[in-house]
Amino acid sequence: MPRQTFTRAQRLRRRPDFLRVQEGGARVTTRHLLILIAPRPDDTTTRLGVVASRKVGCAVQRNRAKRLLREVFRRNVASFPRGVDVVVIVRPGVDELACAELEAEVQAVLPLVRKRASGKPNSSTQADPRNRSGDGRKGGP
Repeated sequence: MPRQTFTRAQRLRRRPDFLRVQEGGARVTTRHLLILIAPRPDDTTTRLGVVASRKVGCAVQRNRAKRLLREVFRRNVASFPRGVDVVVIVRPGVDELACAELEAEVQAVLPLVRKRASGKPNSSTQADPRNRSGDGRKGGP
């Protein structure tokens, strides 16, 4: 039976790692979460980092949200793509969710997470035909 822990190797801990994912990662949005995914440059381990600002609530609420997300990730790590870093930004209102509700929210977007992590273009990142600069931004002539 595999170990049922959230190891140190599965955690994003350094600021440059968080910034790399936040600046260049693909985004998946839910009602309570913003999930950012970026491929890892050197390893096949999937790592998780959780960000909860003071908008989420007091320290107790922020820490509970982070604990629940780490538990959801631990239970579903095999469903996430291999070799990516995942940063989850917690939005206000997540403190009202039970662990099962949070897990259901994450599982509902896992197919989209896998698709975005694979690098396939989606409708929001494709170039707009009206944009003559060819840089992928939406805009008119």
